[in-house]
Amino acid sequence: AIEAPGWGGEGAAYETKSRLPFVIVPRPLPNRMPVVMWGLGGTEGVLKEIPRLKDLGFTHCLGLRTDYGKIWEEGGDALPAEPDEIRAARDMLDRALENDLGIIATLAPGRWLRTAEVGKPFLRIDRNGKHYGREDISGLFPRVQQFCFDTGAAMGRAYGDHPAFAAALLHTEVRGESQVSFHPIEREAAEKAIGGAIPAEVLIKNGVDYRKLPNFPGNRVIPDDDPVLAYLRWFWTGGDGWNELNSKLDAGLKSKMVRENFWTFHDPAVRVPSIHGSGGSADVLAHWTYSYPDPIRIGLCTDELFEMARVNGTGQDVMKMTQVIWYRSQTAPENASGGVEVSPWVDQDPDAAYITIAPMHLREAFWWKLARPIKGIMYHGWGSLVESDSPSSYRYTNPNTAGELKRLVREVVEPLGPTLTQVPDAPSDVAFLESFTSQMFARRGTYGWNHGWAGDLYHVLMWAQLQPRVLYEESLLGDGLEGAKLLVMGDCDVLTESVVAKVKAFQAGGGIVIGDAELCPAIQPDVVVPRYERTKQAAEDKAALQALAANLRADLTGKYDWPLASNIPDVVTRRRVAGTSDYVFAVNDHREAGTYVGNYGRVMENSLPSQAKLKFRRASGHVYDLMEQREVQATAKEGTTGIEIPVELGPCEGRVYLVTDRPVEQLMIDVPELVSPSEEVKLGVTIADAEGKPVDAVIPVEVSITDPEGVAAEMSGFYGAAGGELSIDLKLAPNDLIGMWTIDVREGANGLEKRAYFRVKGD
Repeated sequence: AIEAPGWGGEGAAYETKSRLPFVIVPRPLPNRMPVVMWGLGGTEGVLKEIPRLKDLGFTHCLGLRTDYGKIWEEGGDALPAEPDEIRAARDMLDRALENDLGIIATLAPGRWLRTAEVGKPFLRIDRNGKHYGREDISGLFPRVQQFCFDTGAAMGRAYGDHPAFAAALLHTEVRGESQVSFHPIEREAAEKAIGGAIPAEVLIKNGVDYRKLPNFPGNRVIPDDDPVLAYLRWFWTGGDGWNELNSKLDAGLKSKMVRENFWTFHDPAVRVPSIHGSGGSADVLAHWTYSYPDPIRIGLCTDELFEMARVNGTGQDVMKMTQVIWYRSQTAPENASGGVEVSPWVDQDPDAAYITIAPMHLREAFWWKLARPIKGIMYHGWGSLVESDSPSSYRYTNPNTAGELKRLVREVVEPLGPTLTQVPDAPSDVAFLESFTSQMFARRGTYGWNHGWAGDLYHVLMWAQLQPRVLYEESLLGDGLEGAKLLVMGDCDVLTESVVAKVKAFQAGGGIVIGDAELCPAIQPDVVVPRYERTKQAAEDKAALQALAANLRADLTGKYDWPLASNIPDVVTRRRVAGTSDYVFAVNDHREAGTYVGNYGRVMENSLPSQAKLKFRRASGHVYDLMEQREVQATAKEGTTGIEIPVELGPCEGRVYLVTDRPVEQLMIDVPELVSPSEEVKLGVTIADAEGKPVDAVIPVEVSITDPEGVAAEMSGFYGAAGGELSIDLKLAPNDLIGMWTIDVREGANGLEKRAYFRVKGD
């Protein structure tokens, strides 16, 4: 109420009252792993789907729109929409905040310019001054860069104070249309960068074919300053301008943001050759993967993201998306030969072009990306995940996929996410070279698709129980081979002089080079893996590649000591490390054809159980199953170094094991006995051995705090106790209940539980 005695003259008074409803939401817990859903159709779509998003476990979704034409006209002081649209968007953000949902803006001002009238002066041109069929704008023009900055600033100005405005996607899918261009500003920048004219041989961004170049060296080794290579390096790192446009967009956003926990990401970040720069200054690099034909293919693209983040050198994090959609043409083609027994979904939706991922594929891909130190997981294809009345090219053809995703989020991401986001990768002694030089001179490269021989060779390595690290040439020329014992060189036809020298020095120092028949003749491999071309018959292709993996493992026996390995190829393994403790992932890749799409032969979408033995290269250790929260008895085989455990995995199931030096034997809680209202309560949790020494690991912890009436309080939830210790600041409100409060804690390694109490005293 507002009272104004005497307002309006002597003896007069004025009083007005207004009711302002508000919702109090809990503060977020630390290290929560984002679960992101792409694309729901803006403000209205988010409002409609909040209940289903929450039910499935999503923490974030895309959902804000931008009026690029308005920003182009109004410039640095622009808002991204009309006042009524901004009001509606902020109301949606309020609803999202009430429901613990973060909203992500999709920003693509550069893409908008491609078809806008005002963008025509900036469209790329070929050597003859003609526009390309797939039009794209040049990112080198200052006006274009300023527009990207202004767009970010406009969004920050409108929504940057709102806690539910969580993140922004910067320019998705733009590099595909990019192309070499010859505006005067581009020619001048290129000539300055490479010290001469743009080589006449360069006609497209994907490089040249060395076989068609006159007088190309017979050993396929070129100088490091080769003009063609120099130009293409410049083009992909900065010359096409997209990396800088992302940086400008990022900078504009953050110039108006008033919160520190806002993040930006670029996706698909490795749909480019293997060289630094992709994503610009985005906080996170991400990329999507289709799981067919083999779900473990998600591993290569994820590892490429980590290498891109390393060479970018700005401390970027990585998140990974699994596509909920499958291309029907690649999994259950309509033009399949006769005699194929079709699934019921074909009768119900015969024209479906994009169908739902099979549940077991979603499960296996989930575990295999989680085996890497990603900071979040993403999914795309809402129309294929849930049933909807809205028309969409994404069809809902499998009703069991959504339930599987919900289960994985509830049983794995929520309890283990705060732990796994704090566990780094293990150092790898296996390097997998992705050669930018070969990509530009021999048209190699996966471009994030995992296609071709390089992608299949990576499968061979994973089935051979190796844990490779993707290595770019610039990393190799630095310290990338430090600690490496194996260097895998697939699709490395053409190399530079410095790379050849580095590889030869690696071999001279005892390193083993694994190559193929197309390896640059200047390098003599120690082990050769025969190239294999897929037949599009999933069972035959997997068997052939696993046979190559078995041969490679035999070739390396006695020459290489595996840090971690399964005794069967169908249980793939991976290791991460925190302190002196290992985090061992085992994922079941034992699959067979089912009745969903399996009859077409392209994909084996069902799975079978597997039994295996995992061997760790460590003298001793205590092993804990973090899914079952129990200790697993490890044995040491006589005459060998290392310990071993048995594993039983259900269909496409994954497990993560914690291996520690010291046992988990005690759980301790430290909390004051008596506190006052409004006081900050310091709650300490320690997971220790029998002597009270904290276990050197990040250990999952579930904390439940309840008030005197048994109501769950703020800060209840899942945590990761780094170094075996956890500290929680519980900030009591002035109106919190007086009386005895209860704290229940359960640690997630050995399943130990503990209860403690504190009293909130009255006046």
